[in-house]
Amino acid sequence: MKYTLEERIQKVYEIAKEVYLGNISVSQGARIVADFGLKQSSALDYIYAYYKLREGKLYTRTINAYATDYYLKEIYYEFGNIGLRKALLSLDQHITYYEQTSGAKVKKGREIYNRYFDLVKENYAETVFPDEVDNEIKYFEGKTKQIIVNSYERNQLARQECIEHFGLSCQVCDFNFQEKFGELGRNFIHVHHLIDIATVGKEYSVNPKTDLIPVCPNCHAMLHKKKPAFSILELKQLIK
Repeated sequence: MKYTLEERIQKVYEIAKEVYLGNISVSQGARIVADFGLKQSSALDYIYAYYKLREGKLYTRTINAYATDYYLKEIYYEFGNIGLRKALLSLDQHITYYEQTSGAKVKKGREIYNRYFDLVKENYAETVFPDEVDNEIKYFEGKTKQIIVNSYERNQLARQECIEHFGLSCQVCDFNFQEKFGELGRNFIHVHHLIDIATVGKEYSVNPKTDLIPVCPNCHAMLHKKKPAFSILELKQLIK
């Protein structure tokens, strides 16, 4: 029986879900998917992407735009806002990774991301950042580019996961903007990336609960007064 591309993707999604749940092995899933007319290597890519989308982690292999859209739609339908937020965090990291390694824009992927992000963007904590670049790190034949850790710090999905875990008070000095400024300061905080850029590999995947931490703008600036940055504990000790 011949399947359309859309039918293949829909069947692959169900098999990928079974692999994720541990009901079948990856190799079994890939063989089943191959019966639908996809090459086994492509089948592995689609299974792998589903796992990463469910976990909110970077995936580096590419799946087509229809599959990206279909996976997000089904994840949102089955797992609601929390599931979709994780999937979008994964997709955003994939787009950033692809654009930085290839130098090409992922316009269709970004359109899909923005469309689904509109469903979960309410009540996100706010922040203001300068347009910083690290002049000591070079990309693509010497072109200076915004460092990838800043993209993690700015990513609203990663920030929200971090803030839901730690709260909105600075984890260095305990300053809380809403307590000080009332409604004007509601949901305002910076988020600091704990991992030194020198240790971040090209396939690094951010974990919002272990790699990011909320800090006030003053402490954020002080953390970066040296390279590599001060640790949270070091800055707390300096304050004392």
